[in-house]
Amino acid sequence: MGVLVNASRKRNSKDASALIRLALLIGLMASPGPAFGAWEQSYVKRGESRREGRAWVERAQCGTATHEGGRLILRTDFGSIMVKTGRSDRLDCQVRLEAYTGGAAEAQRYFRSFDLTVRRADGITYLTGKSVRERHRSLRMNAEFLIAVPARFNLDLETHAGDIDVERLEGELRAETAGGDIRAGDVTGPVKVNTEGGSIALGNVGQRLEASTAGGSIRVGSVKGSANLETSGGEIIAGQTEGEVRAQTAGGDIVLRGASGPVIAETAGGQIQIGDCGSSVSAETAGGNIRLEGARGLVKAESAGGSIDLFRLQSAVLANTAAGRILAEISANRQSFAPSHLDTAVGDVQVFLPPDLPLNIEAVIDEAAGHRISSEFPGLNIQGVREPLVFNTGTVRGRGALNGGGKALMIHTVTGNIEIRKLDSQVLDQFRRRQQLYWKALDMRQQRQMEEMIRRLERGTEEAFRRGQQEMEKQEKEMQDELRKQQNDNDDD
Repeated sequence: MGVLVNASRKRNSKDASALIRLALLIGLMASPGPAFGAWEQSYVKRGESRREGRAWVERAQCGTATHEGGRLILRTDFGSIMVKTGRSDRLDCQVRLEAYTGGAAEAQRYFRSFDLTVRRADGITYLTGKSVRERHRSLRMNAEFLIAVPARFNLDLETHAGDIDVERLEGELRAETAGGDIRAGDVTGPVKVNTEGGSIALGNVGQRLEASTAGGSIRVGSVKGSANLETSGGEIIAGQTEGEVRAQTAGGDIVLRGASGPVIAETAGGQIQIGDCGSSVSAETAGGNIRLEGARGLVKAESAGGSIDLFRLQSAVLANTAAGRILAEISANRQSFAPSHLDTAVGDVQVFLPPDLPLNIEAVIDEAAGHRISSEFPGLNIQGVREPLVFNTGTVRGRGALNGGGKALMIHTVTGNIEIRKLDSQVLDQFRRRQQLYWKALDMRQQRQMEEMIRRLERGTEEAFRRGQQEMEKQEKEMQDELRKQQNDNDDD
């Protein structure tokens, strides 16, 4: 009899302990903050693990009081990060942990090895996810951070593996991932983003921008500041920039809508398209065409193989291609023009000049077989082969002082025609219209793509938060049902 009583006591004690644990857990999940209280305190609440498909899943909630204009510094060993606009006085976070392992006990060890902390000091919120065991980092575990912050806020985010998505932000953004894409809507402050493997897509940026990726494309709207864009492999597309631009890719096209400051665009293989620029432009490609809508400063354009089209040049131009046409519209005046050089190995050269621009021209065709120099300006002295005879391979030179002479314009092709025309040419008008249609179509396409990216971003963050909340509510309900069941079993006993 005593044995039965002792066994019953042990069972009741065990059941009571289980009930207490369940009650405490449900109380933590149901409460919006810490039990004692105060909204000002930071808190972390971790739920029970359960099997979902191939993975064991644990969900956690954390948060703290904050204010408009505050800052979040997040560091995690792995996991994706999604940030949306929330309350003006709160920072709230949902964390989903996944462990890919067979047994519950091993999954629990994995979850316990992931230390999740949140604290606030000097107006800054620090959120950290750290795996205690090195071998667990991103090998058999994954994490997803869903964070809600005030609209006017500053973010400093780092993950060693995972995507980073930011809905929109009135503040500054720094985001870095060792592997994943980075996406953000409009950001009013400065932006610095870096990924070791993934694409970067940003809305409009209100101040300076630095974006770099070891492999992927970079797309950004307008930038009200300088822009430094660098990728080891992928295209670069940027809207109008109010400052200087440096765009470099090891392989891909570069499309820049324009800039008020100096522009440097370099690709190891791809096209370069640049809109109207208020300063100097340097464009270089190892293989592809170069097109420039206009520039007020020195223009340097170099292609290892492709045509070069340069419009509305108001200063010096240095253009060189190993194979392709060169078209240059020089709209400079006596004061702004500087010595210039146009050079192609294989291709025609077309130059459009103001009728009253004083300069000295020297034009040379090395192998004139079938090619010639033609000019709409009087006073150009052409020496050498004058007729385009296929069998005649001599050199043709044209020299002359236009409008009394001035700074030098050198034009050279190994094999091709050289045409020197006036700015009012109908041929030039056709080129201009074609260029305008190109930019109009590009602007419309970019606008649609940007709007769609922002819609997907906002929809994705909203759905992720809603799904996370539903999962937490479902888990809470199941725990409440389990608590009631155990209470009923104890009542029956």
